[in-house]
Amino acid sequence: MSGRVTSIKDGCIVFKNDRDAHRWVLIGETKSLIGGTAYVIQGVAMDSLDPTCSDALPFHVTDVTVREEQESVPLPSGSSPGQAVTLTGTVADGVEAGCRVLTTDQGTFVLIGSVTVPNGRVTVTGQRSATTMSTCQQGPLFEVSKVSPAS
Repeated sequence: MSGRVTSIKDGCIVFKNDRDAHRWVLIGETKSLIGGTAYVIQGVAMDSLDPTCSDALPFHVTDVTVREEQESVPLPSGSSPGQAVTLTGTVADGVEAGCRVLTTDQGTFVLIGSVTVPNGRVTVTGQRSATTMSTCQQGPLFEVSKVSPAS
């Protein structure tokens, strides 16, 4: 699974996966992990909480690879910056405070603009932004003009 280490505190390593923003406490081969870094990890999900790290269910890591960040994730239909596009996916809090990300079949996008819906499946309309800067570094920026819960 791919994702990012979101915190390392008191020996507990918390990892948020990219697919559905699920959080795991990593155990096993974790000595080289660094907070904020993106990884692809292999292993086995455990079904009982670790009493010393009760933030999430444990995931026993057997192999870790630093994930190469994608430079460019294409939007559907070959759209370019400034062209209106509609995407459907799962919105969640990003790794950085105040960031919202949308995970779709086309990739992960950082949502900018007014995104006041709770985490979950949504449909957003907007455009890829080539001029806006952001500290949210989890994908290309997508400037939202309309958002609604997905049916």
